[in-house]
Amino acid sequence: MYKIKGSLVWLILLILFFAFFVTSPSLYAQKATVTILWRDDPDEVPVLDALITNFNKTHPKIEVKAIVVPYDEYDPKLFSMWAAGTPPDIFWCAAESGYVDHAIRDMNFTLNTFIARDKKSINLNDFYPAAIEGATFRGDIKGLPFAQAYTTVFYNATLFDNAGIKYPPTNWLDKTWTWDRMVEIAKKLTKDINGDGRIDQYGLLDTRDLFEIAWAWGGDMFEPDVYKGYPPKKLALDKPKNYSALLKALQERADLLYKYKVSPTPATLQVIEQMGSPLKTGKVSMVISGDWSIWGAMPKNYKWGIAAIPYSVPNVKKVCLYTDPLEIARTSKYINEAWEFVKYLASSESQKLLMERTSRISSRRSLRKDYIEKVSSFLVNSKKELEEVLDGAFRYCQEDAEHTVFGFYQLQSVWTSETDPLWLGKKQPKEVLDTLIKKVNQAIGENLKKITK
Repeated sequence: MYKIKGSLVWLILLILFFAFFVTSPSLYAQKATVTILWRDDPDEVPVLDALITNFNKTHPKIEVKAIVVPYDEYDPKLFSMWAAGTPPDIFWCAAESGYVDHAIRDMNFTLNTFIARDKKSINLNDFYPAAIEGATFRGDIKGLPFAQAYTTVFYNATLFDNAGIKYPPTNWLDKTWTWDRMVEIAKKLTKDINGDGRIDQYGLLDTRDLFEIAWAWGGDMFEPDVYKGYPPKKLALDKPKNYSALLKALQERADLLYKYKVSPTPATLQVIEQMGSPLKTGKVSMVISGDWSIWGAMPKNYKWGIAAIPYSVPNVKKVCLYTDPLEIARTSKYINEAWEFVKYLASSESQKLLMERTSRISSRRSLRKDYIEKVSSFLVNSKKELEEVLDGAFRYCQEDAEHTVFGFYQLQSVWTSETDPLWLGKKQPKEVLDTLIKKVNQAIGENLKKITK
C-alpha cells in the first residue's frame, strides 16, 4: 500500500513539474528581445521604425527594439553598454568608430558561417564587391551592408545653364576631364552677383578628406595592409611618391581658396552651411562629395546633375566608397535572432524601402536600376549617363578609411587641427605637412598602446 501511495505522489509531482514548465510564461514561448543601436538621423529613423514593425509582425518569437541616440552620443553609448556587459545585439559604424575598431576590440561576431548557411537568401554576389570588402576584417566578414554612399561631382545645372557652360562629363575615362579644366570652369561659375565686391556664388567645393585627396593625386597616407584591418605603425608619407602626392593635393586645395578664390573660406562656408547643404543653397556650383549631397528633398528652383570625378593626375582614379555594415555583438544572447534581423535589413525589400524614402543607393547591384529611376526624376542626366557615373563610382572606389583604419578619428582630429592654418591662409603646405606627419605618427603610437589583442 505504501509503495502505491509513494508512486502516486511521485506521479503527481512529475505532472506538476511539467505543468509548471508548460504554463510558465518566463520559461515557455518567451520572445527574444533583440536591440539595435541607431543614430537619430531624421531620414533613417522612420525607415528603421517601419522595418522593425514589419519584421516583428512576421517573426512572433523575436521582438526588435531600437535604441536611438544622437550622433555625438552613439560611440559613448556603444562602448559604455559594452563595458557594462549589456551591449546592443546589433550596431554599426554610425559615428566615429569603424568596424575594424570593433573587430580589433573583439566586439563583433564573425558572420562567415551564417552567410555560407544562408547563401541562397543572402546572395552575396548581388552586393557590390567593394561593399563586402568594406565589411571584411582580415578575411572574415564582420557585417552585412545595409546602406551605401558613393563619391562623384554633384552640380547645380541651373548655374551652368545661366553661365552658358556645358555640363561636366559622366565618362570616368574622358581624358579631357581634368582637375585643371574643372578649376577653369569653377572660375567662370564664381560670381559677385549683386556687385557689392563680395562673392555670392562659388564655383567649387571639394569636401574630400586628406586620405582621399592623397589617393586622387596618386599617393596614399597608409600602407595597403592597414586597409585590411592591421593597425598602422606610422604614416606611409615617408615614401617620396606619397609625400609628393599629398603635398601637391594640399597646394591645389589651398589654391582654390586663395589663388583662384573659387571656393568659400572656412568662415564663409560656415555661414553657407547655416542655410543648409552647400549644394542645395545655390551658393556653390559644384561639390565633390559623397552622395548625401542629394539625399532628401532637392530644392525645385534649381536643376541638378552628377558627373565623374576628374583626373587630378594622368591615369589615376580612386574615390571613396562608404559602406554601412550591420554588426552583431559577439557576446549577444540572441545571435541567431539578431542574424535574422540583419538578414532582413540587408534584403532587397528593405534596401529598396530605404532607397525610396531617402534617395540612398542600395548596396545591392540588382537595385541600381531602381535607384536610377528614383534620382532621374530630379537630375538632368539621362539614365544612360547615370549608369555611366555609377559604374565608375563603384569601379574606381576603395572603402572609407574611417571604417578600415584603426583609430582613424584620433588621427583625423590631429591632421584636421594641423591643416586648419593652411585653409585659413596662415601657413604653407610643406610646413603644415611636415608637422602633421610628426604629430599623426605620435597619435598612431598612442593608439597602438591601447590594443590588447
